[in-house]
Amino acid sequence: MTEPLSSHRRHELVGIALVAAATAVWSMTGFFTRALGTDLWTTLAGRSAFGLLVLTGLFVATHGRESLAAFRSMGRWGVAHAAASVVCALTTISSLYNTSVANNAVIGATTPFAAAAMAWFFLGERVPSRTLLAGAGALVGVGVVVSGSLGGGHLLGDLLAVGMMLSFAGMVVISRARPTMPVAPPNILAVAINLAITAPLADFASIGPRDGGLLAAFGFSNFVLAGMLFLAGSRRIPAADSTLIVALDIVFGPALVWAVFGEAPTTAGLFGGAIVFVAVVANVLAGADRGAR
Repeated sequence: MTEPLSSHRRHELVGIALVAAATAVWSMTGFFTRALGTDLWTTLAGRSAFGLLVLTGLFVATHGRESLAAFRSMGRWGVAHAAASVVCALTTISSLYNTSVANNAVIGATTPFAAAAMAWFFLGERVPSRTLLAGAGALVGVGVVVSGSLGGGHLLGDLLAVGMMLSFAGMVVISRARPTMPVAPPNILAVAINLAITAPLADFASIGPRDGGLLAAFGFSNFVLAGMLFLAGSRRIPAADSTLIVALDIVFGPALVWAVFGEAPTTAGLFGGAIVFVAVVANVLAGADRGAR
């Protein structure tokens, strides 16, 4: 007879589900950047404006007169998380405007290794052997994708994707270091800073009804839904596991853009993405099996 799951394992499984859901939402990023007709700065500012409106409204409705005190409760670690989130948001969209969705996803898939190194260095967190093996498999997949797209991307966009990867790894490690950090305040601060940086450069008059609807959906899904799902989930599981699950975006993001806009990945991209997918699933299943035993 199967033994009931321990409370610790249930805690981890909830974390896995939340991070996986956040990944599915984040996979829409490439779709939105290709569907929008706005320039880079207008896209950045527009989605930030909509995201800030919804985030702040929900936060005030939840906390009422205690909103300011609740916001300040995030402390210095919350501010650090917000700073990393600002860099991640700016570099992600800027990269997608300067390179392919596939290139962006490939470089983003290297995040587990940066996060594992940061968590080991700053937190002394041990990386399980199963995660090391899965990470090695994911690295092979990334190598296959890159080998098939050498010379096909743009240097600026790829360098921006590196910044995205490093800042995202920092967000993962900060969430792991302070699991009691409130979810909403760091996101609100990050979106507000994003809006303050990009609004002076945006052309809001160019936003028509169609783009306005897309920007509203973009802001809600990226800043509100995905951000809160990920922050709530990543605090429950090791940093390397979080980023390996997020690496599934290397499959979902390019596949969606291919289906809708015909931005087809190469054969190497498909093969490498399959390797990464198998590595991530194997890592999660191995952990579940070990937890059950």
